[in-house]
This record gives sequence, structure tokens and C-alpha cells, in this order.
Amino acid sequence: MIVISISFIAGVLYVFLVILFVVGWNRHYAFEPRGNEEAGLKVSVVVACKNEERNIRQLISCIAQQSYQDFELIIVDDHSKDATRAFVKQAIRTLPQLKMIDAAGNGKKNALKEGILQSENDFIVTIDADCVPTFHWLESIVCFQEKLPSDLLICPVRIKESDGVLLRIQALEFVSLVAAGAGAAGMGMPILCNGANLAFRKKAWLESQHELHDEIASGDDIFLLHSVKKRKGVIRFLRSESALVDTKPVTSLPGFFKQRIRWTSKAPAYTDLETIAVAAIVLGTALSELVLLVGAFENMDCLVAFGVLFCAKYLVDFLFLSHVQKFFYLKNVGLDSMLLSLIYPFYIVSVVVMTFFGGWRGRSKGLRENQRFEIIR
Repeated sequence: MIVISISFIAGVLYVFLVILFVVGWNRHYAFEPRGNEEAGLKVSVVVACKNEERNIRQLISCIAQQSYQDFELIIVDDHSKDATRAFVKQAIRTLPQLKMIDAAGNGKKNALKEGILQSENDFIVTIDADCVPTFHWLESIVCFQEKLPSDLLICPVRIKESDGVLLRIQALEFVSLVAAGAGAAGMGMPILCNGANLAFRKKAWLESQHELHDEIASGDDIFLLHSVKKRKGVIRFLRSESALVDTKPVTSLPGFFKQRIRWTSKAPAYTDLETIAVAAIVLGTALSELVLLVGAFENMDCLVAFGVLFCAKYLVDFLFLSHVQKFFYLKNVGLDSMLLSLIYPFYIVSVVVMTFFGGWRGRSKGLRENQRFEIIR
């Protein structure tokens, strides 16, 4: 059957792709600052925030206590209606490196732009307002940058595992995206990054500014990566537990789907062929599973083919996640990976359908984006 043949091709491509990610991940050596390096790089940390009174105080506290102190912290307030601005103004009294900018425009992407343009230093680090960095976060980034200078440095992000099936699976899927981006970068084909923990030369950002698609509300990180990549700039992943930042999960199913739809809404603007190819392989594999599952009601061969494809995909996913398990502090990888594999075809296809046929393209333009990863797994 043609369907089975196509599914076989999709499965082979998927397995090959994930093996590439495993190899790419292992190419990154574990980097940890020794604590005695004399780093001389001045950093501008830029945070765009809106109505973040529940999170901004903790973020400022974590950054104020960083082991590396040669930085300026720029918080750009995107027209908050809660106590965010009051908290930041209060913090300015005790943290001389902190300054606040009231955004002239609207949206997170614009807020980041204003902060970067007003930054005083040549090396920029962005982090989301709801993230929590480690004590050696900035030190790790700076020491790595001085040792291996990069135009763009992809830094690790994770969702802390929590109780509840949805939260555990969400954390696992998020890690798989981050790790896939790291693996792809290790193979010299960077496709993913996350503005929640990203570092880059200001010069590289300025050279890419015209390619960041200001007409699209999200994607400041991915479009920057694609632009730097197109210019053959140096892009690396920082495999350092000290550089990890924790971000918060979405706590409701509707919110989870809305977030994923926001992530995919910018995909039509992608021009990077490797990113498009990876997305096509992932979506094609998920579609193959669904088609074979439906065909299994009438044809036993489809059932067998589905079983083979499902098992192959699960095993290679498990292989990949087992390689990154320790770094991201994952638990119950075997069980949670099985649960994710069971729901993933339905979930990914549903998100794509809702994004491109449900009118979300236009509506997503005005929505605030909390995390920004294309759905690739």
C-alpha cells in the first residue's frame, strides 16, 4: 500500500533525524565555570515584561545576587496595569545596575527591541520575567563567551517537573524541544532557540534587525537565529547546568493549546530550509501514525505498520531523552515518554489544524508570547 510505504519513509527519516540530535548533543562538552576566571565582558541583561508582579521581584533578586556582577539590568515595561512598575522602581534604590524603560510601542517583541537599542554594552542576554536563573548563570555565559566567542549563544531552559500528568508531559516535551535544538546546533544545523535564555552580540542583532519580522508579534529569537545562520555567523549551544533557567508551565489545557498555537503561528514566515525540513519530518511522522491507525480498522497490514512505526519512534525518542535526562533532571522518562508518544500525533496535528485553518494566524498577532519554540520533536 502507498500509505504504508510513505509511513515507512517518514519513520526512517524520523529515526535518522533523532539519531543526528543524539550525536549533536554528545558533541557539546559539559562546561562549568571554575570560579577563578577573570572575565572582563560587560553584559546587558534585557527583560521585557507586562503584568509580572508575581514574578519580577524574584527575577530581580536572583540577578542581583549573581556571582558575576559586571552587568546592567534593563527592564522594559510593556504597559503593565498591575504593580510591576512599582516593584521595579523600588528595586532601583538598592540595585544600581538596574534601569527601567517604559515601552513606547506595544508587545514583547517591541519591548525587547527598545531595551536592546538602549543597552550600553556589546553583549546582550535576554531572559523572561517568569524565569529563575541559577547563581552562576551570568558567569557561565560570560566565561563560555570569552572562551569560545559566538555571535549567538543558545542557552538551556527547562520546565521544572511538577505533580500532575499534564505538567509532567509538558515539561518532558519542552525539554525535548530544547535538547533537539541543542542537538541540531551540535550538528551544525541550528534550528531552535529560546529567548527565555539567549545571548548574542549586539552587533549581530543590529545586522539582523531588518530580518526580525516586526510585522509578526512573536519570533524575535527564532528569526534572529535564522538571520545569523544565513550570514554564517557563529552559533553555539551552552551545555552548562549552571546556565540553566527554570520557567513556569502552563497550568490549564486550553492555555497549553493556545501557547502551542502561538508558537506555530509564525511558521509561514520561516525561510530556513533545515527548520522547514525538520518540521515536515515530524509532522509527516505524526500524520502517518494517525492515518495508519485509522486504516487499521479495515486492514491488518496498517495495524502492523502502525505498531512498527510507533515502537520505532518511541524507542528512538527514549534513547534521545535518556541522553539528556541527567542534564535536565528528568524523572520517569520511560513512562512519561510513553504517555507523550501516545498523545503526540493527536496533539501535534490538532495544533497545526487549529493554527492554519482556525483563523489563529491573525489572532495570534496580538497575543503575548511566553515561550517561543516551534513545535518540533
